[in-house]
Amino acid sequence: MALFVIVVIAASLCAVASGVVLVVAWSSDGAELGMVAAFAMSVSVLPLVHGLTTPGVLYGPNAATMSSVMLALPWASVAVAPLIAPRSRFGRWVSRRWKPWVCAHVAVLLGLAVGLLVRPSLLPAPQFGAASSIVVACLSLAVCCALSVRHLRLSWISRSVRPVMVSVGFAFIGASSLVWVARAPFTAGFWVAHLFDIVGVLGLTIGAFIAYRQDRTFTEVVRPLVANEPLSAFELGLEPLVHRFVAMLATKDVIIRDHVVRTAAHAIRVGEHLRLPGTDIHRLGLAALLHDLGKLSVPDEILNKPGRLDAEEFEIVKGHTIAGQVLVEQSTVLAEIGPIVRGHHERIDGGGYPDGLTGDDIPFLARIVSVCDAYDAMAFTRQYREGLGHARAIGILQEHAGSQWDESIVAAVVDCLDESTPVQSPLDSIGRNVILGDVAGDAWCSCGDAVPDHVKVSMNSA
Repeated sequence: MALFVIVVIAASLCAVASGVVLVVAWSSDGAELGMVAAFAMSVSVLPLVHGLTTPGVLYGPNAATMSSVMLALPWASVAVAPLIAPRSRFGRWVSRRWKPWVCAHVAVLLGLAVGLLVRPSLLPAPQFGAASSIVVACLSLAVCCALSVRHLRLSWISRSVRPVMVSVGFAFIGASSLVWVARAPFTAGFWVAHLFDIVGVLGLTIGAFIAYRQDRTFTEVVRPLVANEPLSAFELGLEPLVHRFVAMLATKDVIIRDHVVRTAAHAIRVGEHLRLPGTDIHRLGLAALLHDLGKLSVPDEILNKPGRLDAEEFEIVKGHTIAGQVLVEQSTVLAEIGPIVRGHHERIDGGGYPDGLTGDDIPFLARIVSVCDAYDAMAFTRQYREGLGHARAIGILQEHAGSQWDESIVAAVVDCLDESTPVQSPLDSIGRNVILGDVAGDAWCSCGDAVPDHVKVSMNSA
């Protein structure tokens, strides 16, 4: 009777909590939060079946009491499998289609739960201490440990303690699987395992809600990142200061804001194509998102000037690289991207600014941002002119590869960006009516001299 009361009450609370988190994930389009919620729901609903089918209360002796709880963690692991290797082809594929993935998972979960309640003999009962039970327990533990470590890494990347609670939740749930190593039920370890599971699920759901919650405005702003790289978009949004910087850019100039969001999406795709380490991809995405932050210091009359800038005005615009570095280095979290922000207008041949660096002296990630920045500035369509389009933008990049831009990075951009690469305004893409006005009439207000002179002329005359 004690098992029935304790497990039914606790599992019901966990199921409700995981359902709430799933609703939040659905409304905020949070891929990772949705998969974590599906995991929590699996280790809540099937343990609820475990409690309801306790022999001697609502049911007689049956197999469902143990088969349901044995199935819980393996099935939960399926929900979060893409998170174990989020940058793999499978992980990225699922993260872009996470809603159908989660819906299918929950549908099968509820079907299993109902089936076990209707036919308690539907699945054979596992045996404590059996080799098969131990193998399943160890695999489940491995999945939970991998996800626990992943969230510790997220905590380290973001310098935030928010993902730690999620990490602890996964660790507790994984530890509960070790009960199957025991020789019999109702031992002290049996009850401790139940306690670990309850604490783990509640900690996981509460921690995930706190850690994954992002400012709604920020989520809408980075909609292209959410659509194409949802897990990376989550990682970029861990630092609240990034939200404030992006909001400041939007207030200053919505065109620049849209440009940096797309540039971040391009850069992350290039970084993944080059198989950069996760920490480097995170730094790359942040730097691309904030590379034009220094334009907050450029007077509006210069940014909004419809014609070409004179020499003095251009010198002011060129100062945005150093101003951006100063702004990001005010944060200990963002300081490491300072050199990337500073160097995104350097040229391989030494003709760039602010330092006239050449070749490998330019930070590698800055070279990636430079190419992605230039691609977007050339390809993007604005209200006063048509963009050059993908083919022409790529052609110009290839023409100046090795002199203006890093040849290997241009090749990577050619390989991983194609005609389907979005070039519309992020706000347009979610159905908003955006009035662009006369902002940034000259293309190089968005990308400095990343665009060759002969292209600037064609843009101005278009």
